Amino acid sequence: MEKVLGQALRKEREARGISLADIACETRIGTRFLQALENEEFDLFPGKFYIHYYIKNYLKACGADETAFFNIYRSYLKGVMKEGIEPPPDQYMQKMAYLKFKKSRKILVAILLLVIFLLLVYLFVGPPRWLDRVLGGRQAAAVQVPAFSESLLRPEADYSPAEAPVTASMSFDAPCWLQAWRGGEKVAEKTFSKGDSFNLTGYQLTLVIANPPALRLRLNGRDVPFLRRSSKPIKLVVDPATMQDILQR
Repeated sequence: MEKVLGQALRKEREARGISLADIACETRIGTRFLQALENEEFDLFPGKFYIHYYIKNYLKACGADETAFFNIYRSYLKGVMKEGIEPPPDQYMQKMAYLKFKKSRKILVAILLLVIFLLLVYLFVGPPRWLDRVLGGRQAAAVQVPAFSESLLRPEADYSPAEAPVTASMSFDAPCWLQAWRGGEKVAEKTFSKGDSFNLTGYQLTLVIANPPALRLRLNGRDVPFLRRSSKPIKLVVDPATMQDILQR
């Protein structure tokens, strides 16, 4: 008897230049069973369900139209299998359930590893620029930097070596845009996030603060409490001569 179905399967495979080994790698079906399909040696399969299932996966691996194929060879296949399809054995269904669980577990592990990686990046590198803009963009947009002509910035050389420089230690309780100058040198201009800290030392320090209540400022180890009571942006110029006045506000 001519093996119509097996020849049709082989034709679909060979037309696309695909080997049995390629299909076996794609479907996890042994080449012994794939060869049995092409030879119509259906007695090698433990049940009729396997025949229909393996043909379907064979066609998918070849890139063939499985619907059109089954429509053409439906009657022939039914004759070969003597009508009807047996239900899959319990062992097969358990195996399929395990494979689905294994695949889902791999996806969950991959997602968990990605989350851990992003968390480590955030902890060691800080928030990405777009997040920094989202958190601080509102404050930054509202800030109008006061003119520096109101307080001339003296060169460091104009100070006597006997004067001790000012050390400003800053920590942030909330996002806050800050511009910092040491004399005529701009040292920083960015939105700091909650938990950040920043230190600056010099003879004349200028701080433009968008959200003063978010900033905890210490000058030479002493707190500057009046910033926490201000609701508007502040420009603060600190030098050895004015530091006591600022601390007493």
